[in-house]
Amino acid sequence: MQSPFGNYGYTVLTANALRTPDAIALAYRGEAYSFDQLNRAVNQVAHALIGRGVTAGKRTGSLMSDAFPIAKLYLAEAKTGVVTAAFNPYWDETMTLSAIETGALDFVVYDAAHAALAHALEPRTPGVKWVAYEEIADAAATASEAEPPLGGFDEDIMAFFYTSGTSGVSKTVVHTHNSCKAISSVLLEIERSQDSVWGTGPIIWGIGFVATLGAALYVGMKAALEDDFGPARFLEAVQRERISHAAMIPSQWADLLSNHPHQDFDLSSLRMIILGGEPMSGTLLAKLRERLPQVSLYTFFGQTESPYTCVGRIEDEATAQTVGRARISVPLRTIDAAGNRVVGVPGEIAISGPHVFKEYLGRPEDTAKALKDGWFLCGDLGIIGEDGRLVVLGRREDAISRGDRFVRPIEIEEVVLTIPGVAEAGAIGTPANADRQKIILAVSLQSGAQLSEADIRQQLSGKLAAADTPELIVVADELPHGNDASGGRGKLLRRAIRDQYEHLI
Repeated sequence: MQSPFGNYGYTVLTANALRTPDAIALAYRGEAYSFDQLNRAVNQVAHALIGRGVTAGKRTGSLMSDAFPIAKLYLAEAKTGVVTAAFNPYWDETMTLSAIETGALDFVVYDAAHAALAHALEPRTPGVKWVAYEEIADAAATASEAEPPLGGFDEDIMAFFYTSGTSGVSKTVVHTHNSCKAISSVLLEIERSQDSVWGTGPIIWGIGFVATLGAALYVGMKAALEDDFGPARFLEAVQRERISHAAMIPSQWADLLSNHPHQDFDLSSLRMIILGGEPMSGTLLAKLRERLPQVSLYTFFGQTESPYTCVGRIEDEATAQTVGRARISVPLRTIDAAGNRVVGVPGEIAISGPHVFKEYLGRPEDTAKALKDGWFLCGDLGIIGEDGRLVVLGRREDAISRGDRFVRPIEIEEVVLTIPGVAEAGAIGTPANADRQKIILAVSLQSGAQLSEADIRQQLSGKLAAADTPELIVVADELPHGNDASGGRGKLLRRAIRDQYEHLI
């Protein structure tokens, strides 16, 4: 007989409903839900899905906007063994259709905000049944609150998540119940208390469902779930919900501290921020320390294929340049071109462990390249020090090659950020994948600042090594960022900087 703890939904939700039924699981739009209440609500959604034929093994996409309905839907699907295809509603029509076709989906659940797109795509997706979430919600209101039959366990596929596409065409990443449980266990290694509150926005549309909301549920922490986690709403939510913990990327904090009235808000409840997704500059670290002296800062490293591979506490500027050490039970190494382990010199990052994905759906050649002998070759270059901390040099296309050595873009960017009036900086090497590259530096300015390329070059004189001086400096209105669907900036798109400006050099 299968243990129910092999099922993701049971492990992160039902177990806590049995352990601490009256503890608050999440707050959403002014309403608080205990673990028992949330569990019963999810069970009702599960029975409503079953009543419409959305049962174990069925592959189901979602086109939805509101965070709480998404959370209930995904948890219900996890319990019943439905394979969740975690769509981002900010995708365009082409990407959505591609995900439906690649995943060979059986169902797509959509809400009223996406009804027009659903009706446009339905005739083009024969064999796919389109279900309005409002119908499911209506049925759930009178459905049984009892536990549904569990339908997925251990190495069964739980979800399709999607890469950002910043290093190529977006891939469908297959995760199992086991790998999702391993991802959600990350907060076991982070300091917290019974009063801690995890803040998260609609990042749950992607791998963030198990990496943020799922992580809070796993350890029994209250989650403050927001529909929009952009700077304005984040500031309001921290003050309103007394958020103590959050995972964000450095660009979000750089934007928030430079361009938003953060001083008008009480942020004293914040106790821990996990920063990852892109490098952390010493300049930003100093700003964070000044504004939030009570906060413990952590760094993390991971991708959709292997979230939260490394986690580490930032003690000083040196440790801020690392992404910490490998988590418990996660083997990590850097290898040379021959596949040999190397320490203290650049190498390709190789990852193993229970959190690693199963495969790229429909891409056997890409899977074979990425997964070798139990290791995920993630495409990033890095250096592991004697202390076990990993410094990520960036993706092969991001790390700047000067022939005899690699230069991390952050090493240039953090110097540029010390120039008064500079809001953001992005450095890239061109041509892509060349052994010796030229450096393009793109900067955006703070509101009201006026700096020319010559001004910036003069300010950099003597601050950068001659070998690291950019061949081209561009002053742009803004730098390109991914859409993380939070309402705020996503991570810096370095490839887009190259595409926009390399013709000038």
